[in-house]
Amino acid sequence: MPVDEEFVPFDHFTRLARFWWVVVLCAVLGGVTALLIHRLKAPVYEAQAVFMASIDFNKIDFMNPAAAKPGVPYEFSQYDEDISLALIEASLRQVVPQVLVFAQQNGLPVDATALQAQTTIERKHAFWQLRYRSADPALAQKVVNFWAQQGFADLKAKKMAGQLPVYILFDLVQLADLPAAPAYYQTNSFVLSGVLLGLIAGLLAVNLPFFRMKQER
Repeated sequence: MPVDEEFVPFDHFTRLARFWWVVVLCAVLGGVTALLIHRLKAPVYEAQAVFMASIDFNKIDFMNPAAAKPGVPYEFSQYDEDISLALIEASLRQVVPQVLVFAQQNGLPVDATALQAQTTIERKHAFWQLRYRSADPALAQKVVNFWAQQGFADLKAKKMAGQLPVYILFDLVQLADLPAAPAYYQTNSFVLSGVLLGLIAGLLAVNLPFFRMKQER
């Protein structure tokens, strides 16, 4: 648009209404392009081991816990439950040095930085998921399974030594299978970003001289 040409809102919105399909097409192309770029990235495989963790409320002394006043009932809150079950993650974090030694001894390209960046430890209701991502599916499986087994052994040792509350129940319920397909993350965000960029491009495109001339005919 020439700098000395006056902007007329009515003409602008009329042009948008006439060439709406250009805006929509650009948005669709932007989304498809973003999806293709996302899929063309180097594949990443994710292996996952799963722990079960719960609380046996029958083993909790609600009437006389250490922090409560005598004779005053104690409520085991959601916060207390979350803190108790977080011991699963704590044990998994504590055995990281063993995982790094295992990787070094077996010639696996895993260091502390990569381990932190490619790992997710997440609780979903009664389950803790330990996930590790790598371009090599076999590597991801080896790291996760060794890590999970070390964490489980650490939990059992603490349980035997009386270092865990007696009311915490846990088990290693699933070791990682060999990942069969790559995992893709933030696909929706990539596509949405592409759609928004395409939408902006479409809005700018309908103001090009070609479409302005088309409108005047």
